[in-house]
Amino acid sequence: MRTVLARAVISSGVVFVTAAIGACGGNELVGVGSGSATGSNQAANEAEYDIAVKKWQANAPAHYEIVYQQTCECSTDLQRPTRVTVRRTNGQDVIEAVADAATTPRPVTDERRQAAKSVDGLLVIVNQGLSLNPQDARVTYDPTLGYPLSINIDPTSVPGDEIVFKVTSFVTLP
Repeated sequence: MRTVLARAVISSGVVFVTAAIGACGGNELVGVGSGSATGSNQAANEAEYDIAVKKWQANAPAHYEIVYQQTCECSTDLQRPTRVTVRRTNGQDVIEAVADAATTPRPVTDERRQAAKSVDGLLVIVNQGLSLNPQDARVTYDPTLGYPLSINIDPTSVPGDEIVFKVTSFVTLP
């Protein structure tokens, strides 16, 4: 599906696609979002996602730690900053540890441990959110590694269905 959409954009707007891909080569943030995910903006969001996934697959460290915070209509426990330690095995993220990353840490509940996200998990969330053809999608990616820095996807005009994550720290581990 993504390839078909990318080809549609290429045939109707070569300059736009060239600019979007050209911006991905440097060290600037990729995917600042568009405010509206309809039409060509949806295709642009999907193209940015595809580029980010390729960067992640090509450059992901073997061992890393990510800290993120989720905003949702969910338990306050799930909204606390979460530190996830991950080791990549056979090209897949395997979560080694989950910890509370707040200034006053609390023990991590089973619910939070099961909901913990690695970069692969965050990329799945972006993919699923974009597949809903959302009314608003703003996702930024790390320009080198391709992991999501911020995710803000609003599938519909219904309040409370937003998908919001913000990565506050990413560290490569030995």
